[in-house]
Amino acid sequence: MTQPEIAIVGAGAAGIGAAMECADRGISCILLEAADRIGGRAHTDSHSLPAPWDKGCHWLHCADENPLVPWADRLGAVYDTSGDDENFVGWSHGAFLTTSEANECHATVEAAFDAIYDAGEAGRDVAIPTVLPDAGRWAPHVRCILQLLIGDDPEADSAAAYAYYDDTEADWPVRSGLGALVAAMAHGLDIRLNTPVTKITQTTSGARLETPTGTLTADAAIVTASTSVLASGAIQFGAGPASDLLGTMSHLSCGAFEKVAFALPRLPDELKGKEYLLIETGNSDPVVEFQIVHGVHPMLICNIAGSPARDLAALPDPARVDFARSRLETVFGSDLTRTITHAATTDWLNDPLIRGSYSRTDPGFAQHRLDMIAADTGRVAFAGEAFSLDWQATAHGAWQSGRDVAARMARHVTGGAKNTS
Repeated sequence: MTQPEIAIVGAGAAGIGAAMECADRGISCILLEAADRIGGRAHTDSHSLPAPWDKGCHWLHCADENPLVPWADRLGAVYDTSGDDENFVGWSHGAFLTTSEANECHATVEAAFDAIYDAGEAGRDVAIPTVLPDAGRWAPHVRCILQLLIGDDPEADSAAAYAYYDDTEADWPVRSGLGALVAAMAHGLDIRLNTPVTKITQTTSGARLETPTGTLTADAAIVTASTSVLASGAIQFGAGPASDLLGTMSHLSCGAFEKVAFALPRLPDELKGKEYLLIETGNSDPVVEFQIVHGVHPMLICNIAGSPARDLAALPDPARVDFARSRLETVFGSDLTRTITHAATTDWLNDPLIRGSYSRTDPGFAQHRLDMIAADTGRVAFAGEAFSLDWQATAHGAWQSGRDVAARMARHVTGGAKNTS
């Protein structure tokens, strides 16, 4: 294997960002990817349904300042700038919500997020539910939205750490697939698929990376595996500051977020012009959200996060489909579900190369997140969405983290001083 100046572990958004920074600086690099595809948690599936759909990240969050938007324009990605989180239809206890009820529900959700950010401003490093106002009848809806945004149950996340996210509230769905965009950005990079890294050791002059196909040495290494993969011990680290940081990462593991997607010949009239469908069955079932995809190939994509997603991940694939199908039948009956032409699911929690959704911070450990991002671990560094201060849990946060870390690591490269201007 050719010896690069920088070896990058993982060809997701962060690894691709790091490699693009290296290319811009004239630094040789290789991306070592354990999977048989690139993108990591950015994955557009073009085979299971009649139209592409994102199994992972799908939105250009903070789109008014998102660094991936210029790339989307350059590469011809199709995205929608009219996204509006108020544009939803809700079903609760046997009936669709009235306009006033929908507005009340939305206002209650907004009040919950305002309370989280107020708690963050006050430095309250406590579990999110402890800072929330009483949501009344909308509590199950608030919990559902919090689970989706956190990628886990609200009890599992710190209010202070969540509030680090600098939300501009400009969120644009990528209709052509955010995973497809990230993959297109990787064109021309030196990527070795099916090449898992099993051990990384920092040496006096660089880093040594062990793989099943041989050992690679480099001036420096950037590791972009998810925090849950790193906590699992799938990659061993030799003694040193990189290894020492793993304990800190254990408090920022990935949550759970799964999807069940359906293709239909047409959508119900009640969903016309809407972007989301929230379903509360009236039983003890959790509220679930369906993303509504209009167009030539209509789709309904059920988004499930937190404990419900963990329960779903423990089921066989047909049972996951039945879970989402039954929610639609609660609202529209079997007349709709009989028209479903294709169904597909995700399995992020059980994927040993991902192990969950995106990072969240254990209550009481918000400072650990800051310390982890600021840590200097020498010639073996880490990048990814968990290492983005303002844009955690996003593809653009991961990508920018990769670029920033690669720029920092240039100092370790032979002749690096000339490359850091």
